[in-house]
Amino acid sequence: MADSPAQNHDVEANHKRSDQDGDTGAPRSRISLIIEDFSFIWFTLSMNTGILSILMHQLPYQFYGLGILSTITFVFNIVLFIVFFIFLLLRCTMYPQSLVKTCSTNISELSLMGALPIAWFTLVAQVGLTVSNASWGGQAFFIVALVMWWIGTAVMLTISCVVIVVFSKTDIVNATTTLNPAIIIPFVGTTTDALVGGVICQYSGGVNARLAIPIIVSSYMICGLGFFVAILIWAAYFVKLMNSGLPPPHLTPSLIMLVGPAGQTAAALQVLGTAAKTYFGAYDKGTFLQTQAGEMLATLGVMLGLFVIGIGLLFAIFGVYITLETAFKRQHKYTLIWWSTIFPMATVNTSFIEFGNEMDSPTFRTLATIFFLLLLIDYILNWIFTIRDIWLGKLLNGPRSERPPAGRMKGQ
Repeated sequence: MADSPAQNHDVEANHKRSDQDGDTGAPRSRISLIIEDFSFIWFTLSMNTGILSILMHQLPYQFYGLGILSTITFVFNIVLFIVFFIFLLLRCTMYPQSLVKTCSTNISELSLMGALPIAWFTLVAQVGLTVSNASWGGQAFFIVALVMWWIGTAVMLTISCVVIVVFSKTDIVNATTTLNPAIIIPFVGTTTDALVGGVICQYSGGVNARLAIPIIVSSYMICGLGFFVAILIWAAYFVKLMNSGLPPPHLTPSLIMLVGPAGQTAAALQVLGTAAKTYFGAYDKGTFLQTQAGEMLATLGVMLGLFVIGIGLLFAIFGVYITLETAFKRQHKYTLIWWSTIFPMATVNTSFIEFGNEMDSPTFRTLATIFFLLLLIDYILNWIFTIRDIWLGKLLNGPRSERPPAGRMKGQ
């Protein structure tokens, strides 16, 4: 997604192994090359599968069997996450120096670290939505979702801080050349964190105010972190667009990543407001954790959500237009970047579902259903092309590109 020659390569392709990570003279098996080449971008397959399973569960117009499809997709997402996490652990164990060097010199790979906790949060949400409400579930699985959420929150905040530190201490980012939409992924993750916190409090079985209040309060702070840092990134990327123009044609699908923070924030404000309305009165402490404050937050959540989703729709229209324009000019080639077109648009769909619920609006419910069908088509097409490229050896075929120059420490 970067425009410089050193960075202009497929995002899913990592870089050749470091000489420090193994004997370069010995012949190596394909599986060892695949392990070393494993990229965080593969977790986007899991997070997209997860968000679709959640949308199936929450769609306003349900039909018989949709709940079963949602559960099947949830189980498939668990399998994907476990497989990808095993590959990541193997890479961390076998080639730690290569992984560290890649993340410290490649802006895309560093930012895509945020895809791992986002995929994790889709699992957390489904544990709350599906498992805790099953006949055999209950509060025990709400506790499971709660523990998973706190673990994911710790990882997500750590990654966000690491990304900011690396950006500020090295020259990995240049506002007019190497800056690309992937930089926003960790902050899509923090807004997703906040949304899932609200979801497990509002929709899980066996929730009580004592456990819900810390999650709700923390989620508001995390949502603020993600959204306001996203504003800074939007401004920086707009400067980059004015100075350097659009990314290369085959990387234009990455523009849709810019939608993510707005969609998740709009949905999070609504869900957290509803959760506050439900549990603040029951908690009844201080001057803020009261029924009236919860009702106010529920109302403000809808109003502010409408404000925020406006900029999300702007980025959605912009990204889709540029992507379709380059597609009609036949300038695209398939890479795993195309998976980035699903989750950001699904965040808009999530906010539409919440608007439909809060305003009892057939318009938003219909829009949510149409969006979901388009996302499902996008998801199926991505799987078709991904499986094709794996079969043809274009993916999972070991390292294929040179390392970019290492980032140099800025003069302090």
